[in-house]
Amino acid sequence: MNKILITTLLLCTGLLVVGCQEKTYSVEDFKKDQKLLDEWRKKCESSDASVSSSQNCQNAQTAAHELTLEDSNKKLNESDEKAPEFKE
Repeated sequence: MNKILITTLLLCTGLLVVGCQEKTYSVEDFKKDQKLLDEWRKKCESSDASVSSSQNCQNAQTAAHELTLEDSNKKLNESDEKAPEFKE
């Protein structure tokens, strides 16, 4: 009887721990949702090392970097289109 009770308690505890973990967002999730990205960047900057080294913080940082690169490339392409052509 005690073994069954202990086993049941251990299983329930394990399920609670697994069920309480935060959702892991992908880089694409962060790139699509600026509000989510901003929220996680604030969390990662102001939290302890365990949070700032989490997968969500890594993905948020990667998404921010990719968005910056994409924005820079877009601006560069726009400026190339507006630049006059030089004829020799």
